[in-house]
Amino acid sequence: MSTYKASSSLGSDAWLGASQYEPGSEWHTRAINFFKAVNRDELATIAAQRRGEISCNVAEKFSVGHFNMARRLDFVDGVSWVARVRFPSSATAAAREALSEAKTMEIEVATMKFFRSKSWIPVPEVHAYSFSARNEVGAPFILMNYIHGNVASELREQRDCDNGLFGNPEQDRKFREQMARIQATVSSFQFPKISSIYYNEDIDYFYIGPELQTGRGPWTSSAEYYDDLALHLPKSTSEDSLRQRRSFMVPSILSFLLRVYGEEKDGPFRLANRDFGTHNIIVDGHFDIVGVIDFDGVMAAPLEVVAQYPADCSLDLQAPGGVETLPLALEPFAENLPKLEAYKEILAKCEGGAGGNVKVADRLGCTAARAYEGMVDYQSQQDFVIDKWMKSCLQMLHDQVKK
Repeated sequence: MSTYKASSSLGSDAWLGASQYEPGSEWHTRAINFFKAVNRDELATIAAQRRGEISCNVAEKFSVGHFNMARRLDFVDGVSWVARVRFPSSATAAAREALSEAKTMEIEVATMKFFRSKSWIPVPEVHAYSFSARNEVGAPFILMNYIHGNVASELREQRDCDNGLFGNPEQDRKFREQMARIQATVSSFQFPKISSIYYNEDIDYFYIGPELQTGRGPWTSSAEYYDDLALHLPKSTSEDSLRQRRSFMVPSILSFLLRVYGEEKDGPFRLANRDFGTHNIIVDGHFDIVGVIDFDGVMAAPLEVVAQYPADCSLDLQAPGGVETLPLALEPFAENLPKLEAYKEILAKCEGGAGGNVKVADRLGCTAARAYEGMVDYQSQQDFVIDKWMKSCLQMLHDQVKK
């Protein structure tokens, strides 16, 4: 019997603020203190100035993520915006991302402007921003259009949808088709170098600059990028016990495997949203996609970086080499196989419909794409995850020797 629930709060009505955390916890205290520290009146003043002095009110409700707090601004003429105000940077984020908080936001704004001007993808329009914490608001912020809807992964949980579905079966089918169309559109843009997108407002020009995670680049070959990524990832490892284990070598082994199995090593390079998944997709009450958010992970990248399944939507693959052996551990992967094949077929149609070659869909789940997935998983700093990828690395090396 289906447990699908059609009713739930949408948009800012569903924002939980600090109440999503246990009272007195570190995260609860962090949210409350930041809420008090942000100058809401200054946000309202800046917003009003951008709209010809049309006044607005900053709502009491707010939403909290790992890096940002969202506040809704309602103008007297019925227009609504959102202020995404960035929390002070944490030591964890600083270790994983080499670029500064300001540069991270600069990349995000540039990428949003890029897709707004060059694609149909539903990206919120940016109206104002400040990348400095030393402003009248008291924190870096971006003012953008409000999109009425919920994050897809959260709405799915609220409605208790069955079997990894987003809504009912028909809604789930449409949702995945829309995801694939977005992924195909993003990957249709090509650049001569690998790295993040920047924007020069003075001359209205988009260009490739230093990459968010490593702080290096642009690169003219995939080998250069993978070498720098392999050097950066161990720096984010804080556990001495992990540094002393052989699995500490995982990024270096994966970099070698990517050199061997990678394609189009000298470009051109396609855009990839490395954080594309249901946690960054906004949907309406019918699970139709109405917005995409969080773009700092977008970069021009090698093909195997582009050829990744969206996250958090039952499209997980078992690590290369069949590391999992217990029936209960294998069951989810077996259940996902039809969804993996279906998504690959949908993405292939979207790529073909755009008039290009079906490149990305054909490489989903390939050895090179899996090797890059290992690079991503390494950032979790979880012992069992890294040990799993060490076993996978050995299996992939063995397979390469056999060839």
